[in-house]
Amino acid sequence: MYRQRRRARKGACGLWQRLQRQKRAVMGIGMLIIFISTILVAAVAAGVLIRTTGLLQQRALLVEEATRQRLVNGLQIISVIGYANLSSETLSKIELLTRLRAGSTPVRMADVGLTFVSGDFAIGANLNTSISGNSSCTFDALTSENEFCFEPRLGDSDLILEADELIIIRFKLNESHALDPKDEFEMSLMAGSGAIEVLELKTPDVILRNLVRIR
Repeated sequence: MYRQRRRARKGACGLWQRLQRQKRAVMGIGMLIIFISTILVAAVAAGVLIRTTGLLQQRALLVEEATRQRLVNGLQIISVIGYANLSSETLSKIELLTRLRAGSTPVRMADVGLTFVSGDFAIGANLNTSISGNSSCTFDALTSENEFCFEPRLGDSDLILEADELIIIRFKLNESHALDPKDEFEMSLMAGSGAIEVLELKTPDVILRNLVRIR
């Protein structure tokens, strides 16, 4: 009887030990699954982070290039000449010697807009393509205040302004808006999506000659 009870206790103890070993095995497998899952989640997160970083870097480069083009592309006005009416001592015809900004890509002159501001008076003018690029660009051929034209001074005669080319832009005002001595005014050229060239100008104190250098 004693031996039977002893064997029963040993059997129960062995069963309990086996259950404990199985429990530890199950817990070990569970921990392994959790560990592997953690690694997989971290790997997926790292992949997403790398892709996101790459996209952000690419977008930043595109924004940088677009910003650079807006700052660099455009026209530069080298000098400003006015033609005077000596009888009234006023200026109504203006020439702008113009070239590309340093580092600018070629500019389509048809995309260029010209603005003129004097006091409360402001107007915008577009290129007359039919008389631009050749000797047909004259003040007499222009419609006052609505349009401008250009004549090449250095380079070819197409409507694309490229590096190392010089052009003269011609623009005229109505006589009712002609500039008097000491008048302040502003002229600007905007090349599409490029930078705006703005000049703040002033006519001479006295207008004595037909050709007046303003800048």
